Amino acid sequence: MFNYLILSLNNIATSQVGLDIILNPFELYTLPLDEWITAVVNFLVDNFRPFFQAISLPITWTLEGIQSLFLSIPPLIFLIILALIVWQIAGGKIAIYSLIALTLIGFFGAWEQAMTTLALVVTAVVFCVAIGISFGIACASSDRVEKFLRPLLDAMQTLPSFVYLVPVVMLFGIGAVPGVIATLVFAVPPLIRLTNLGIRQVSTEVVEAAIAFGSTPRQMLWEVQIPLAMPTILAGVNQAILLALSMSVVTSMIGVGGLGQMVLQGLGRVNVGLAAVGGLSIVLIAVMLDRITQVVSQGNNQIPWLERGPIGFVRLRLTSKPRTGTTTVAAMVLVALLVGFISSQQIPQATTELTSSEIALPGKGVKVRSTYGYLADSQFMTHIVNTALEKLGYEIEKPKQLQPTTSHIALGNNDLDFTANHWEKLHTEFFEKNGGDKKLERVGVIVSDLLQGYQIDKKTAEKYKITNLEQLKDPKIAKLFDSDGDGKANLAGCIPGWGCELVIEHHLDAYGLRDTVEHDQGEYSVLIANSIARYKQGKPVLYYTWTPLWLATVLKPGEDVVWLEVAQTNLPEAQKGLTEKHTSIDGKNLGFAVDQIRFVANKKFLATNPAARDLFERFKMPIEELNAESLRAKKGEDSPADIRRHSQEWIKKNQKLFDSWLEEARKVGETSGI
Repeated sequence: MFNYLILSLNNIATSQVGLDIILNPFELYTLPLDEWITAVVNFLVDNFRPFFQAISLPITWTLEGIQSLFLSIPPLIFLIILALIVWQIAGGKIAIYSLIALTLIGFFGAWEQAMTTLALVVTAVVFCVAIGISFGIACASSDRVEKFLRPLLDAMQTLPSFVYLVPVVMLFGIGAVPGVIATLVFAVPPLIRLTNLGIRQVSTEVVEAAIAFGSTPRQMLWEVQIPLAMPTILAGVNQAILLALSMSVVTSMIGVGGLGQMVLQGLGRVNVGLAAVGGLSIVLIAVMLDRITQVVSQGNNQIPWLERGPIGFVRLRLTSKPRTGTTTVAAMVLVALLVGFISSQQIPQATTELTSSEIALPGKGVKVRSTYGYLADSQFMTHIVNTALEKLGYEIEKPKQLQPTTSHIALGNNDLDFTANHWEKLHTEFFEKNGGDKKLERVGVIVSDLLQGYQIDKKTAEKYKITNLEQLKDPKIAKLFDSDGDGKANLAGCIPGWGCELVIEHHLDAYGLRDTVEHDQGEYSVLIANSIARYKQGKPVLYYTWTPLWLATVLKPGEDVVWLEVAQTNLPEAQKGLTEKHTSIDGKNLGFAVDQIRFVANKKFLATNPAARDLFERFKMPIEELNAESLRAKKGEDSPADIRRHSQEWIKKNQKLFDSWLEEARKVGETSGI
């Protein structure tokens, strides 16, 4: 038997296939872990999503309350109140720094975003403290609990933060509350660990002395162990705060506003100034919160609470003799602040009687939740549509800025109502995976004949007679476009999560390019900025692009660059029905479907809002207008205010057309009786 086993192994090893199996047994079988996890998450979404949304209600109430408070207080009064609070708990130097830091943020033009981020961090830390200290105490009280939680905490701390986003969006939706939940998962482990460590490090002599004096377990915990462990616990709070701030950019990818979204917008538009303002503001807030919690955790405040800070200052003046007018002045300042705060609040005006035309508005009382992408043309179109909906009486919530994958998830889960940024063929897989025709519906055609494909510089194309993508299988041709020295062509490709990523990755396998072409992924604008720089240096460039996009005005097709063709159409499974006629333009097969942008809306929204459906069906946008908006953004007019202004200018320029859409939509709303 043993000899037979040796002989079998020898036969396997001597064959090439057998040797490959021995050297790489993972080729035989891999665990479908991704499918298992997806199945579990889908099961939870289908059966327990209302439960998960219900348990997020306390976070919703807390966040909305804190955010409303921060944004309702005028900046000057907020600065004074914050400085007084910080002076009381952390000292005058840190109070002065806090005042200067927030003042700078205000002058940067990021006050509202900073308040949003601060509200998110405060909310996340409140729940981190409640959960972290509770579980930390449980770990300190039971070795069994600690052993059970330890691997979970390891996973929570080591998993990349981006991993949390997809399940959180699917279970809780999009926006600030899911962002707080993702932040909570990421930030709470250090607080649990340090609470556990602090309690366990309390001297055994102290514990024994407390027991000897008759302390109950409850008294032991709250009157001995926790007070002595407080510096370590507060160090955990400090870490939770810093981790929460570090998540602000990550959570902006699921529609969370604030400073993180400024950074993300800056990266998406290669706007160094915008990204720097957001990043620097985050740093200023992080340093402020770090210094405050450090002072509190170190316990260096030997002066009693009532004898330091503004309270001590006032008490000293009250008890000093002879009395001065300081008390009167302080009282007057406090009264002035209170009056200023009250007067700053908007007093609700008496509602006026609605006219008959206002009562007849089809969208009266209906809130609309929309989403757009990170490109200026997507935001431009959405602002125009939302302006029209507003004219029809709809209440427009602030649009969420999301990647296509996330926006389709939110639409399928009824967390959003519509998007004007759906590429019919490119986003087919996103559409089908998130409910397809059962939950979603494509409406209207906004713009058609959109191109996608690969371009190279014309100089290299003519010199080496390169016309077809598959010529890059030749290592000598591929090496021409090598920018990192590994011998492979560097293709400036697609942002992870966009529909083009799926097609490009499929092409690399379908056309046999894996060994010679490297797909560089990341923020598209950054990749293209590098390609433009290389082109200006006279070096070969290879990149993915589409229309409409400002890039065509910098690297002009036919003059500076040329499109690469493919021998035959080969697309991912979701687009398998498409043939050469769907991917060709002017006799050239570009390998990508010639596409069109359409509305995608939640079916429930369309069923109850026929006026909105009619508007979506009529809305058209010439591709020249989108090219122009893309170019304006490239030239620096890319702020939210700029894009909104452009949309209003377009409406004025096309007022008759815009009014005709509204008139027909109103008629449909009146006829339907909804």
